[in-house]
Amino acid sequence: MLPLPVLNFRGSILSDISIAVFPALPGLTPAAMALAERLHLPLASSWQEICDYLLVLTPDYIGLQKAEATSSPLYVDFLRGKMNYRAQHTSIKNESLARAMGLKGKTNPRIVDATGGLAGDSFTLASLGFEVTLLERSPVIYTLVADGIQRAQKDPRIASSVNRMRLVHADAITWLSDLKPQDQPDIIYLDPMFPERKKSALPKQEMLILHDVVGEDNDAEALLKAALACAVKRVVVKRPRLAEILALSPAPSFSLLGSSSRFDVYLR
Repeated sequence: MLPLPVLNFRGSILSDISIAVFPALPGLTPAAMALAERLHLPLASSWQEICDYLLVLTPDYIGLQKAEATSSPLYVDFLRGKMNYRAQHTSIKNESLARAMGLKGKTNPRIVDATGGLAGDSFTLASLGFEVTLLERSPVIYTLVADGIQRAQKDPRIASSVNRMRLVHADAITWLSDLKPQDQPDIIYLDPMFPERKKSALPKQEMLILHDVVGEDNDAEALLKAALACAVKRVVVKRPRLAEILALSPAPSFSLLGSSSRFDVYLR
């Protein structure tokens, strides 16, 4: 079982939205009370609770949704959907993230995903056979990912992949800065939260919720600096395809362009 963080929610992320824990069934109330206590969040008594989001405990998963019964929950599921499809249909040769990281078969570099998020990229790397340490500072997002990993560990089809993922609740800048030289990773991956879109069309629900709960990574340049000081071989930064580089100095060693995103690679 992955430990749940015991932290002050508002003091640990950049957002200022309100969240309450809600049991979908009466029998889940004790577990919901324990989760609320761990996360220092209130326990909601109904769907009509006056808050922005509900962290909902169901018999099958923990999900995050807007505090209205008509909205769909966001939860981490490695067994189906886009995550599973990508993991099933990727290879080192055709996966642009693997190429940006310089990954090759029969190697075991120490990889840190310093902006773990919903763990999609880390799961892809783990499905390719690589071990990954994921860092996530939001206790709510950490909780969603930890729940997804625990459920996936029970399925023999992907248990070996998720067991290559080590999830850590930590602020990446502090965590990387505290590493001893012998523990520094070979590769550090950064995928800072993209700024909110200015177009009239709304981004997909997943990004809407992440923007609300996590906010923008306003310390992304400081994280890049910490990563460059720590990585043994390279740092890889994912950016929107046409976005500016994350920091003016140093410049990336090279970049790999995709249809909608770009990987800026900094060789050490």
